[in-house]
Amino acid sequence: MNVFQHLDELKDSDGVGNDAIGLAEVFQNLGYNSHFITRLPRKGKPLNSKFHFVDTFEFPSNAKDIHILHYGGAGYPYTLFQNLPGTKILRFHNVTPAKFYEHTTTEDIYNAMEKFESLSYLELASLSIFCDSVWCDSQFNFETLSGFHFKNPYIIPICKQYQVVPKTNKIKDQKYSMAFIGRFSPQKKWEDLITFFSEWNKEFAESQCYCIGSIIGAFDGYFEKLTDIVKKYQLEDKIHFMMGKSDIEVLSILSQSSIFVSMSEHEGFCLPILEAFGSGIPVFAYAAAAIPGTMQSGGKLFAEKNFPSLVQLIKETLQNQKSLEDMLQNQFKVLNNYNLFPYAKVISGILESGIK
Repeated sequence: MNVFQHLDELKDSDGVGNDAIGLAEVFQNLGYNSHFITRLPRKGKPLNSKFHFVDTFEFPSNAKDIHILHYGGAGYPYTLFQNLPGTKILRFHNVTPAKFYEHTTTEDIYNAMEKFESLSYLELASLSIFCDSVWCDSQFNFETLSGFHFKNPYIIPICKQYQVVPKTNKIKDQKYSMAFIGRFSPQKKWEDLITFFSEWNKEFAESQCYCIGSIIGAFDGYFEKLTDIVKKYQLEDKIHFMMGKSDIEVLSILSQSSIFVSMSEHEGFCLPILEAFGSGIPVFAYAAAAIPGTMQSGGKLFAEKNFPSLVQLIKETLQNQKSLEDMLQNQFKVLNNYNLFPYAKVISGILESGIK
């Protein structure tokens, strides 16, 4: 038996890539041969799977095979996925609303993103007709698809084992630096993080802000706006844009930070929050989209972007050792629950129940 995962490109560094690699391992443990069908070549560590390209795919497939389409918006040519024999599963990761691009990029980019969003939902309507099941990675994504009438919907979190590396040094001995991880795209609200850090740095003058991410070519104008904001606050020596970092390097940067702060307003899951949990630093996040569901009872959510008040909230948490230790232990507890999620049992149960 074979499982074929369809996606635009298999990367090691994003949520979709982590999920696809994790699912491959689960299916291999269940006795399946693992395959990836992509549009772009693989860049990353070697994997015990076979790789194919959409345009040249010729591997024999039959009705006992499973095909999983990882979906985060229009772009992947899913006709092959639709026409191959076997069980069809949509793995839904979310679609970013175009509204986030309206005042942060050019008019052309905004118009293109509006068309992208519309096309994505048209594709989802088509996929709902012939897919045998949909696996959402969060309750938020599950609710996003509620109006499409997919058959056999399930919620299965991103398939990943998270490292747990408790900090050995006391946060009070550090410079109170902060970090966030994500693409440099408008929905992440990096501009809010920079503005917040300008307030935070007034309180903790030695603090640094580590902005770990990747630049999306189409959104270069947005990144330029971020650098302009940094100059406006005269924080060029305090705010560090860090691109092209490996997983090990990212974890190292997190270990040098005192807090992880998310201002993002649209996340389908937000895997970096759980990586921060595992690094033993407290997480403070704006309560939007899937973030409350991903954090569960870990970290601290805030409902308003009142930066002076948020500075005081975080400061009080960091300087109250009992409160801080309780918060970190709770984050480790949440992360442990993710690491114990019975992916093989859940997936085999779904398949054995017959999802066609």
